[in-house]
Amino acid sequence: MSSPPSCRVSVIGASRQRVAKAAAILHADDSLNTVLSETLVIKGDASGSPPGVPRSVTVEYLPCVARFGCYEDEDGRTIRYLETVEHHGEHGTLVQGKSLAPFFDELGLDGPDDETPFPGICAAAIGCGVDDGEDVDKIKSFLESLSSSCRAQVSASDDDRPLSGPLTVCIEPNQEYATMKEETEAYRNLTEEEKKESVVSGSIGPGKMARFAFSVAERAVRRRWEKEFDEYEQLQRQSDKLDTSSEVEMHVPNPQQTRYSCRKCRTVLFGVADLENPPHTQSQHSFRKKGASHNIITSLCQSHFIAQPLSWMDGCGDMEGKLHCPKCSYKVGHYSWTGAQCSCGTWVVPAIMIPKSKVDEMKPISYDYVTATGSLYRPYGIENLPTTDQRGLGLGLVEAGD
Repeated sequence: MSSPPSCRVSVIGASRQRVAKAAAILHADDSLNTVLSETLVIKGDASGSPPGVPRSVTVEYLPCVARFGCYEDEDGRTIRYLETVEHHGEHGTLVQGKSLAPFFDELGLDGPDDETPFPGICAAAIGCGVDDGEDVDKIKSFLESLSSSCRAQVSASDDDRPLSGPLTVCIEPNQEYATMKEETEAYRNLTEEEKKESVVSGSIGPGKMARFAFSVAERAVRRRWEKEFDEYEQLQRQSDKLDTSSEVEMHVPNPQQTRYSCRKCRTVLFGVADLENPPHTQSQHSFRKKGASHNIITSLCQSHFIAQPLSWMDGCGDMEGKLHCPKCSYKVGHYSWTGAQCSCGTWVVPAIMIPKSKVDEMKPISYDYVTATGSLYRPYGIENLPTTDQRGLGLGLVEAGD
């Protein structure tokens, strides 16, 4: 059996020590060193990979440091420029960095083949002190200039799949922080025990950077075989439509359990049985910046996480997107197949996330209450539920929102 192909992802930062910490976490966690292509299929019920796509891709991380300089022009303005981006060894511990050019020069004259689908460096995860947009653009231009000859060989050998250079992505701060500098300062103020926990949760600091680098690797693999993934997912969607056309099964939350309705129009959206099971473990501390309000509510889960896409969510067909009430189009949440961070600090993957502020909780309807009032909200999409007499309960139904 041939070994899986590999792709190189450079982990670029301004501090070698910080890059080395992220590299150490990446090397220690085997799950962050292999991308399984079946996990990249959006709403894929079938197991396995799309035809023509390897089942797995090994990730080789290249810890790198970007060095910037500046000078004053003739008008007295300070001009900042990128001096170089250098590789500091497998673990980022080499004091003297080396050029990245050899990683691109090693491509053979025949161009890439099935065993080398990722010539050169396929992606760059930027962070660890580099968060300015202009600095990121300078790094991107630098990598593109190094890979220009590689891209020319790829285009010459595979006209249907030209690559546009390494995928370059910069890490973003968590929602409670305005900048990565602010988030980094919050990480430094954590206790040693909290820092250890953050490595496991991947919610802040080097643990977050490591998981971000892996997510960039996943995106690079997906981009390499975008055509195959799109065709495979289209076939699946067509198959799903054929399956549902013969027997339509509408989602009906059990009224004898807690349900949740749109806060604007009161349409029933989901029930307690639709929530993630088991629920994610809440972090035991808050990652909010020091000096901010420490109200205990802020560290609790402020959102509901749904286990699987529901019928009114249109399949959650993109990598991420918004969720709207199917009746009034009110935005009730969002989803991300690569995960999202709960307000408690835990990273949930995948994340179908509905903030509690967007829905109203509906207590279970008891038999006595229903028979006494003769009314029950009708879930969205159900036009012909059994009548009162057919159910044998004496129930009358009214549309949600009436």
